[in-house]
Amino acid sequence: MENQKEKEKISHNFFVFSLSSIILIYFFYGFFTNENAAGAGGYNGDFKLIWQNLILLKEGIIVNLNNPNYSDSRPPLSYILHILFNPFIYNMEVFRLSNLLISSSIPFLLYLSIKENYSSLDSGLALLLSLTVTLSPYFRTTSFWALGENYGIIFLLLSYLTYASLKKNLINFTISKKFLIIFFLCLFSSLIVYFDQKLVFVPFLVLVLLLNLNIEIKFKIYSIFLFLIFSLPYFYLIYLWGSLIPPSANDAREVGSSIYLFHPGYCLTILTLAIFPFFFINNVDFKILKNKILNKNLIYILILFIIYALMIVFIGDFENLRIEGKGAFHKILLILIKNSNIRLIFTLVGFLVSIIFTYLIFNSKIDLLIIVYFIILSLFTFPFYQEYLDPMLYILIFSFFKSRFKFENKKNIFLLILYFFILSWSSKYYYQMTF
Repeated sequence: MENQKEKEKISHNFFVFSLSSIILIYFFYGFFTNENAAGAGGYNGDFKLIWQNLILLKEGIIVNLNNPNYSDSRPPLSYILHILFNPFIYNMEVFRLSNLLISSSIPFLLYLSIKENYSSLDSGLALLLSLTVTLSPYFRTTSFWALGENYGIIFLLLSYLTYASLKKNLINFTISKKFLIIFFLCLFSSLIVYFDQKLVFVPFLVLVLLLNLNIEIKFKIYSIFLFLIFSLPYFYLIYLWGSLIPPSANDAREVGSSIYLFHPGYCLTILTLAIFPFFFINNVDFKILKNKILNKNLIYILILFIIYALMIVFIGDFENLRIEGKGAFHKILLILIKNSNIRLIFTLVGFLVSIIFTYLIFNSKIDLLIIVYFIILSLFTFPFYQEYLDPMLYILIFSFFKSRFKFENKKNIFLLILYFFILSWSSKYYYQMTF
């Protein structure tokens, strides 16, 4: 019996070591081969603009915050931190490498979050789940080409881990330590907005979680005060720019100037693609599934979808829909179906399947509210890219999301990794053929 257990342990360790090694080799191979798996990478892609922005702000941060040559759609905090603390910004390649190392902290922080959420999960399987994020073509492109998304993710995970520590040790912490932990929690979650403003839901979520904690009223008032203080610099940026994002990006992105009727549907298809395998990892309980299907909430969802579909058919201009953004589902249909009427039918079916899938997989109101936030955001954002939800949804599933999944089965973990590897390779192949 002991020999059998020893063999199983050796087999398990070999499984974890082999897959981890393959994933890591694939990740660093992507960097050294200048992989562009999401369309925004490359020396002539977004990296060229990022390097120009960095040089511009090095010449004078305050003076150039409102410079029309500042071409990023995000606030300048990542550039400021690089200028102040990163000694490796004197050369493009060294800067790229430093950004890769910074981004590599995300799998480590994600591992800690997974162990926090799934404390009984084997450490090796938790390691594989944390490394799987490196298969995301958008995580990879951001890591390889110094794009801005990963900085917000780092502070999202830091915020979650800080909140989890506070909640777990609420009784044991002294008053002074509670004040200190809450300060860092409010700081970390506020800084997220200065890296990526579309993640503004995180500080609001953290505030709601703090207000619902079983702590004295003084800590809750303290939290509100801190969030107000930390929000002041962004109000200054809004005053400086005259909008929520820098002027050049505001003109290009058309933020708030129009309503993009098709985007909520495409947002849901992007979400479905990002979380598809989690539905099967749950080893579907057909009794629970039946109850959700027969629940009146599904009827309300279907009624809303019918109204939405009718608006698309009678108001939307599908034939002249701009190609930018909208995710892989949109691009696949463009390749496979040339007739716009037939493509519209498949598009609506995809929207319907996606909204039902999302309803069935998530059981928490908090999770669904965050998803609704992204749906509403998509209505006013052009273009709406797949990178807005991938790997963000994967990260949220192991941090702030309340829905739980079953990861104890090695086979499920392998299929999850295989799924994301296929997505990564397919995206890489698509952009190799396109650019």
